[in-house]
Amino acid sequence: MSNVYEGIQLTKAQTEAICLTLFDLAKVDGVDEREMSLIEDFWQGSGGEMEELRALLKRPFDLDGAVAVVKGGGEKVIDAFFMSCYLLIFADGVFSEEEQVRVNDYGKAVFGDIAQLEKYDLQARLFLLSNFSVGLRNKDAIRQAGLMLGLTEEQIASVMED
Repeated sequence: MSNVYEGIQLTKAQTEAICLTLFDLAKVDGVDEREMSLIEDFWQGSGGEMEELRALLKRPFDLDGAVAVVKGGGEKVIDAFFMSCYLLIFADGVFSEEEQVRVNDYGKAVFGDIAQLEKYDLQARLFLLSNFSVGLRNKDAIRQAGLMLGLTEEQIASVMED
């Protein structure tokens, strides 16, 4: 997720709010080890220690508090926040309806509705395909991966052109 946060300097409160939100999202359909790994990598990438993260994740999740902290960071933090949510959803290979409903809750809390969430879903899919395709010469494998992510031929082609 390092590219998602490129150029953004998160505060400790923002890092904590994002981690707590990601953990809340992961719990919706059962925390998978890949989801937990993503949360841990994010935390450690922000300079946090694992002992601190374990203590943090014992705290109750406060959606209103998390939203206030994330919104206080401005548009770039909000964008990265939702990208992180969608990347977490894809981390375990299961995009569950329960997870989407929970992200919709976050969207309603941040924006008042869910209209903007579709762009984050698409950006996360393109981000994943782009990272997957780095160094690959097999365009058919990239195309198949893009189709599995639910991308259109045009969206897949845009990744292969980069």
